[in-house]
Amino acid sequence: MITFWQIPFMVSIITCAVVLAYYLKNQHKEKIELIKKGESIVFQDALEQMRLNSLSRGIIAIALALGVVSGYLLVHYTVIIPIVGYITMLFLSFGIGSLIFYRVIKND
Repeated sequence: MITFWQIPFMVSIITCAVVLAYYLKNQHKEKIELIKKGESIVFQDALEQMRLNSLSRGIIAIALALGVVSGYLLVHYTVIIPIVGYITMLFLSFGIGSLIFYRVIKND
């Protein structure tokens, strides 16, 4: 049986899955179009892209880890509902990590 607090969690997971599927589908379409035109699907700055992907994953992973820790602290030292505390801190830290990555890329 689904309880009330599980509904937002399920909606957020389904939303992320739909966005990811849409992104991957569009990426596949772009590659197919490049192949049809006879162009290379390996871009010139592939090494730079790999560096940026690794940097973004690292920053986001650190931010999410800090979000879990801050969610734990929030739940155990306040009277907030645990699922609300964890989800709030994860989304907040993901957003902060994304902004940090954007600022790092913008300054390069």
